[in-house]
Amino acid sequence: MDIDDLRKLDVAIIGSGGLTGKALINFLINKVNSMKLFDDKEWQYLPEILRIAKENPGLISLEKDKSKLREVGLVVVSPGIPENHILIKEAEKNNIPIISEVELAFYFIESEIIAITGTNGKTTTTSILSEILTKGLSENIITAGNIGRPLIGTVDILNKDDILVVELSSFQLRFIKEFKPKVAAFINYSPDHLDWHISEESYFNSKAAIFKNQTEEDIAILNYDDNKVLALNNSIDSKIFYVSNKNCEFDKGIYYDDKFIYIIDNQKDKLLSIAKISLKGIHNVENIAFASLISYHFGVSSDIIENVVNNYKAEAHRLELILENDRFQIYNDSKATNPHATGAAISSFSKPLVLLMGGQDRNLNYDNLINQIIDKCDYTILIGEISSIIEDKLKDKNYENFYVVDDIEESVKIIKNLVLTINFTEKITILFSPGAPSWDMFPSYKIRGHEFIKHIKREFD
Repeated sequence: MDIDDLRKLDVAIIGSGGLTGKALINFLINKVNSMKLFDDKEWQYLPEILRIAKENPGLISLEKDKSKLREVGLVVVSPGIPENHILIKEAEKNNIPIISEVELAFYFIESEIIAITGTNGKTTTTSILSEILTKGLSENIITAGNIGRPLIGTVDILNKDDILVVELSSFQLRFIKEFKPKVAAFINYSPDHLDWHISEESYFNSKAAIFKNQTEEDIAILNYDDNKVLALNNSIDSKIFYVSNKNCEFDKGIYYDDKFIYIIDNQKDKLLSIAKISLKGIHNVENIAFASLISYHFGVSSDIIENVVNNYKAEAHRLELILENDRFQIYNDSKATNPHATGAAISSFSKPLVLLMGGQDRNLNYDNLINQIIDKCDYTILIGEISSIIEDKLKDKNYENFYVVDDIEESVKIIKNLVLTINFTEKITILFSPGAPSWDMFPSYKIRGHEFIKHIKREFD
C-alpha cells in the first residue's frame, strides 16, 4: 500500500479516542478519501475528536452505527480493541480488510526495525536497548510502539538511516499482515490478556506473528529456556539466535549464569559481570541479555554495553526502590500485572519478605505463584478482585500469614505494623507486586503505583 492507494480509500478507525487513535487520525487526515471514526466512549467525552471532526466536515464522520462499516474499504484497529469486539466481527462478516496501526505504519517505513515482544520485560528490554544503541551508534535511534509513542506517529519524522526500536504487545501484532522487522525478539511467554484475546492460543499466535514475515536475511532471537517460545524455531525462516540461563550448547546467542553474561559466537566469551548490573532480579538479567545480544549484533562495543547496563535506572513501577533504611527496603512493582511477573519479582529477594498483591480477576493461573508465596513470603497482604481466590488457595496449602484488606491505604497500615512489631533479624523487603491488572480499583498500573507510594511515604517518612 502507498499514498496513492490510501487516497482512494474510505477508512474506518476503531478506537479513535486514545493515543493511537489520535495518531492514526493525524496521519490519515490528508491521505484518505474519508474517515469514519468509532469509539466505545460517547463522543461528548472526547472533546479533541469532536474538534477535529468539526474542523474537517465531509472528511471525518463520528459513527455509532456498526452498519456504517460496510461503507469503508479498510479498517484500522487501535490496540485497545478486543479481537472479538462487535465492530471487528462486523468487519470480518463483511470481508473488509482489518489491519493494526503497526501494519499501516510499516507500509510507509524504510528504516530498519528492531521489534521486541514477550509477556514480561518488553519495556525494560526496549528501554535498555535504545539507550545502548543511542550511545553506541552514529545512527538516530527512535523508540516507539507499546512503550509510549505509537509507531504511526514516527512515520512522518523518520529518515531512511534511522533505526526504530519498537516494543510490541499482542494487541498490536494481532492484525499484522506484512509487518517484517529486521530483528525480532520474543523474550518470554506466559498466559495473559485472556480478556482481550478469544483464547490462549490466539494470544500466543499474536506474539509469534512477530516472526511470520521474516526471511533468511533477518534475525530472530528466542528464549531458549521457554519451551513455548523455543518450539517456534522450526517455523522461523530467519537466522535464529538464543538467550539462555540453562544451556550454552548453541552456536549463536547469549548465555548467563549467576556471575556473568557470556556472548556466544561459536565460542563463549565473557561480556558482563552480573554483580555490577544496576537492576535487581534475574528477570532483569534476562532483559539485559536480550538487549546486549541485539546491541552486539549491531556492532556496539562491550564497553558501551557494560557502561549502560551498570548505570541503568529502573523505570517507575518496575521493581522500583522507593524507600530504604537499615531495617527495611520497599519496592513498587505495580507494572507486574500477571502472576509470572510477580513470581519473577519474588525470586529477586530473600527472606524476610512481605508481599502486597491483588487486582482484577482475569482468570489467570496462580498455582505456581502460590507455591512461591508459601516458600518465600513471610507475610502476604491481599487486595482487589482476586483476593478471595488467592485466599482460598493459600488456605488449601495451610498458609496462614496473610491479610485480606479493602484498599492500599489499609494495606500500608498493616505493613507498618508488621515492620514495627515483628522482630526480624535481617532487613525486611516490602514488595508491592500485584500479579493482576489494576482495573478493578484503578484506571492504570501507574495510578495504582502512585497510590502505593503516596501511602508508604505518608506512613514511613
